[in-house]
This record gives sequence, C-alpha cells and structure tokens, in this order.
Amino acid sequence: MKLLSVLEATTGHFTKHGVPSPRLQAELLLAHALSLPRLGLYLQFERELNATELESLRHLVRRRAAREPLQHVTGSSAFCGLTLKCTPAALIPRPETEILVEHAARIMGELQPGLVIDVGTGTGAIPLALARKQPAFRYFGVDLSGEALALAAENTSASSSAPPAGTSVTWKKGDLLEGITETAVLITANLPYLTSAEIESAEPEVRHDPLMALAGGAEGLDLIRRLIPQAFRLAPALLLECGPEQAPKVAALAREAGFPQVAVHPDLTSRPRVVEARRS
Repeated sequence: MKLLSVLEATTGHFTKHGVPSPRLQAELLLAHALSLPRLGLYLQFERELNATELESLRHLVRRRAAREPLQHVTGSSAFCGLTLKCTPAALIPRPETEILVEHAARIMGELQPGLVIDVGTGTGAIPLALARKQPAFRYFGVDLSGEALALAAENTSASSSAPPAGTSVTWKKGDLLEGITETAVLITANLPYLTSAEIESAEPEVRHDPLMALAGGAEGLDLIRRLIPQAFRLAPALLLECGPEQAPKVAALAREAGFPQVAVHPDLTSRPRVVEARRS
C-alpha cells in the first residue's frame, strides 16, 4: 500500500472518530512511525509500505483514534524548540505555556543571575526551556508528584532537552513552596486551574492528563490562592498561567498579596493567559 493511500485512509479514519485536525494528526503520526520529518512524507508519497510498517502504524492509529493524545502515542512533545519525553505521569506541555516562558526570559534579561523556581513543574518544560534561553541562572523545579519529577529528570538528561553544560537544574518533591526558604529572583507556575465542569466538558485527550495536574477546585483557583502569598515572601517577580476567565481574579489576588505591579498578558489567541506580578 502506498504512503499517500495510507495517509488518506488514516485521515478519513481520524475524521470518523472526531480527532481534531485529522490530516495534520495523520501526517504527524505517519512521520513518527516512519522516522521521517513531516514534510518528508511529501517526497515519498509513492513509497510502498511493507507489512511490518503497516502493522506498526495500525497500532498507533488505533490508539490515536481512541482519542489518546498524540504526545502519549509518540512519547514526546515539542515545546519551545525542545523535544520532551511525554507520558501520562505529567501534563502535556501546551503552546500557551510558551508565552509564559517568553515573558520569563524577558524579565530575567533585566535581572542579575539568580535562582528561578518553577512550581508544579511536571515534565520540567519551563525550567528546561528557560535554561536554554538564560543559562546563567539556577533552576529549581518543584512538584507534588514523584512520577512527574522522574520524568523531568529524564528530560534533563536527554540530548533533545538537556540544559547547557554548567547550568544548574534540580528537582524536588514538595507542596507548592512549603518549606522552601531560599529566596529567588523569579517564580513561575502553571498550576492546575480547571474546574470540575471544565474537565468534564473537555476534549477526551485532556482527560488522559493526570487529574492532579488539571483540577483546580470550584473556581480553578485553589492552588493559585495558596501560591501567591508564598511567592510574595520569596521572590520579587511571579509569573502565573491561568484560564482566560480567571485572569482578573488572579491579578486581584496578586495585588491583595502585596504585589504593586500586576499585568496580564494574552496568549496566541489574544485571550488573557499569563499574570505577571512584581514588587519592583
């Protein structure tokens, strides 16, 4: 069976099962199965796939058609130019979080190198991306999940996501900033901020992420409410990702905690997404 025919059949199968962007998803899955760059598929449309390739692809297609996330099927996720190992142990890094990384790098460009703490670090995406942009800083990732921290450690040693030589990146199991006394120059966080209703109505792929990485309580603000006063005690700058409807509330919480300078930054779809709070 020729590659183009397989691609068209897979696209149709994904369309039938409600997979978003079915053609793109089919291309990405086929490229992964054949160890090709996605655009390389277009140069091999007449290639005949052998029985081994077809059987391997069928297995992957079945998983994706069942609405398992592509990142779990392929085992990796692209984020800020990195390729991160991705498993059900931690939240799949989202494009929205790349906005947080860009603002963090901007703030760090104004500061003397020091400690950056990432709370709810998951795969380690934020510290590892920042380490590539600002290697002179030290990075400390905290998460309540030991499985997530093990995944972050794997990403630290992988060639596709490892920090530059000499850059310090460490991980620790912990409940937000409880027990941490060392001051930082910046704290970043992408904490769980979905409500129960939002989780229930989300696409099936979202529910493959660990619940503890999604559930933020009745308003989606349970952990954010706890973190902001802790962050004020330890750092002059805080960056928080949140839901668009929550941004005004998160900004108000930051002001109540004592941060005099608060700004809200939009995501790629112009919705409020990242709250920046600074003491000076």
